[in-house]
Amino acid sequence: MSSQRLDIGEHGDVHYREKPNGRVAASVYFRNAQGVRKRIEATGDSKASARRRLFATLGEAMAAGGSGYSPRSTFADVAADWLESLDDLVSAGRRSPRTVALYRHALTRHVLPGLGGLRLSELTSARMDRFIRDRRRAAGYSVAKLCRSVTSGICAFAVRRDAMRHNPVRDVEALERPSTQEARALTDEECRAWLMILDGSELACQADLPDLVRFLLGTGCRIGEALALTWPNVDLERHLIHIDSTLIRVKGQGLLIKRPKTKSSLRVLRVPLWLVEILRDRRARDPESQGAVFPDSVGGHRDPNNVERDHRRVRRGTPFEWVVPHTYRKTVATMLDRQGLSARTIADQLGHARISMTQDVYMGRRAVDQAAAAVLEGISPPGHNGDDQPPAVLSVVV
Repeated sequence: MSSQRLDIGEHGDVHYREKPNGRVAASVYFRNAQGVRKRIEATGDSKASARRRLFATLGEAMAAGGSGYSPRSTFADVAADWLESLDDLVSAGRRSPRTVALYRHALTRHVLPGLGGLRLSELTSARMDRFIRDRRRAAGYSVAKLCRSVTSGICAFAVRRDAMRHNPVRDVEALERPSTQEARALTDEECRAWLMILDGSELACQADLPDLVRFLLGTGCRIGEALALTWPNVDLERHLIHIDSTLIRVKGQGLLIKRPKTKSSLRVLRVPLWLVEILRDRRARDPESQGAVFPDSVGGHRDPNNVERDHRRVRRGTPFEWVVPHTYRKTVATMLDRQGLSARTIADQLGHARISMTQDVYMGRRAVDQAAAAVLEGISPPGHNGDDQPPAVLSVVV
């Protein structure tokens, strides 16, 4: 009835009347995005025809001045606008282009084929839960987790624009991480053996992996942070390095140097003395360079993808095929944990925004801590300086 109280976006009962020309008029009251109660009318040759035209007009009227979406809007419609908003954040430096590229791939490959044609009113928690569980069975935990992040982001975007009343993904059952995916750290003996393999590999030496791996083991840096490091950010006198950027490859854009995603990744690290000596040797080879500490063959920045490819080729056929660049961060975290350093100190060394990430994934802020460098001092560069001494081992057994 016309006197009923309507919420924003709601409409009342449809009323019909016959017009003198034999056509049928259908009318309804609704409350628009501004909270104003209005009446609209549409005509047709029959009640059904008039009703269809009425609801088409109603959808346009409800969208006017509001979110821009109608009852016929689909998940794919909102997803396109969500991606556009992420591109704006990338331009503003508030999102990583690599992250957005990953979201776009997941959306195209997994999410839209399963949900793209659904209208917003059809996006229930039950449907979302079923979709994510199906992705878990078909593609595994990591893909399902990514799909959950993407769908939740899109639905939250729709809620902020009044296109949905709540985010249905929030009520989806939590995904349990497989216990077999726990990261593995190098032990003392494994670290010594792996460094010997690197030193004895012609391919590894040509790819400049021995020094790079030691740098990762001596700092806990991400590989992109190591490859982005330039000499102005290295203080050899004070034994400090300043981490303020990372190197990534984005499809269609090539190599990009960008600021880390979180403020916690902007940090100053004190490095162990043996690593200072390695850096001094590298500096002495090109004392005028202001470029990358670990450059490519022409002095520019090395592509992380190429470095990871060379790393795979070297470890292939060895007992260390499981070792990836991320293993070195796990190793550093485990060493520091074994020596009793606090989770906060370890999180600061690794550049984690959340201590829980360090505890849950790496152990099992930003401040510089001398104790971290003292522990990492136990890693000595086997074969460095060309002497005949046996390679030193890690002083901390994992």
